[in-house]
Parts: sequence; structure tokens; C-alpha cells
Amino acid sequence: MPASSTGPAARISLLLGVAVTAVSFTALLIILGLYFAEARPHPGLYWAALWGFPAGFALMCGYLLATLRTRRRVALSD
Repeated sequence: MPASSTGPAARISLLLGVAVTAVSFTALLIILGLYFAEARPHPGLYWAALWGFPAGFALMCGYLLATLRTRRRVALSD
């Protein structure tokens, strides 16, 4: 089933989830790089890494649930 058949809200949820997770992963890499360079990372990077992964995961799970709901409706209507 293509992603476009689930609706725009679910598609936006997927794109936001991927973007938030990518930003969080980048923040984690920057934190690790600064740690090995013996520099002190900005607290906002910690915030992005700590809250970004769960938020992105929740958004992607929301997309998954919307897709499952759509598939169930299609299967029941056949």
C-alpha cells in the first residue's frame, strides 16, 4: 500500500518522525564528537538527543497505526 493512500496527516507524521529522528541522531553525533574533543556541548544538543528519538519514534508509530487502520478498512470492505 503506498504511503499516499493513508492521508496527508499520516504522511506528515511519517515525514516529521523521520526528520526529528535524523536531527536527534545528528545531535548525538555532535555530542560524541565534542566529548572526544574535550569540549562542552550546548545543553540544547542534549535536549535534542534525549527527546528527539522518542518523539520521532512516536510519530513514526502513529503513521504505522494509521496505515494499519487503513489496511483493515480496505480488507473489511472487500
